[in-house]
Amino acid sequence: MWFKNLRVYRLTYDTGLDPDKLEEALSENEFAPCGKVDKERAGWVPPIAAGGTMLTHTVGDCTMICLRKQEKVLPPAAINEQLEDRVTELESREGRKAARREKLSLKDEVMLDLLPRALTRSERIYAYFDFRRQYLLIDAASAGKAEMLIDYLRAVVKVLPVVPLDAHGDVADILTRWIKSRMPDGFMLDLDVELQNPQESRNVIRCRHQEIDSKEVLGHIDAGKRVTAVGLNWRDAIHFLMHADFAIKRLRFDDRIVDHGDASSDDAAESFDQDFAVMIVQLGRLLDELLEACGGPEKI
Repeated sequence: MWFKNLRVYRLTYDTGLDPDKLEEALSENEFAPCGKVDKERAGWVPPIAAGGTMLTHTVGDCTMICLRKQEKVLPPAAINEQLEDRVTELESREGRKAARREKLSLKDEVMLDLLPRALTRSERIYAYFDFRRQYLLIDAASAGKAEMLIDYLRAVVKVLPVVPLDAHGDVADILTRWIKSRMPDGFMLDLDVELQNPQESRNVIRCRHQEIDSKEVLGHIDAGKRVTAVGLNWRDAIHFLMHADFAIKRLRFDDRIVDHGDASSDDAAESFDQDFAVMIVQLGRLLDELLEACGGPEKI
């Protein structure tokens, strides 16, 4: 349940959404497994995987949700093998080369025949609303995956006016200044950095497990490169890679944060509840201090 990545969206105005309304809305599209001819299906499942019944889980001002996506796995080699056989059969029977549209039609037939026998794979995307801050926080490394969850969410809640959370200033410039001069209170540099030439987007240097304030890195900055991602340590509680678009990746909570409370509890709901309560407090404080250090949120 502990988030490994973080993409945060702001509600641009209060829609009146609350945990009860969210639970009712999600029930309109509960997850159902793929049928025989479905290539993929997606829907909402209880955040508490073991024995959970509610599609939402609320602690304080925060409500967790979970989207499950299931898709059929069709190996391209298997499709191509059967397609080749059918094309060969058609060409032999007709005494001519198959047209492109005929090959596409045969490929569709092959996929329909294979789908009932295909294996499935699933992924769960967790997110939660922080109703006090008016944030939607999604555990997603890519913007595409986060937007997919938002699309499914918008389909059931109808009105979801969200924009990606960003700072008022240019985050790349801010991160660059931090390295060149002074880190804000509560933050320390970790050992990862990405630098980009603003005049040539393909000119990128990535350093792993290296002192960021070393002469080598500072030399690239002095030459005009900007910091587009940097590893940070917040109050010895959370390590993460901060990107210039305000996306947070490789999120790792310190062991003293994760190993809290009664680690021997056999109650899945109780354990989930404890973890969620701790995580929302830590992430809320992190985002508050990170935004303050970056000059406040972008004005909308």
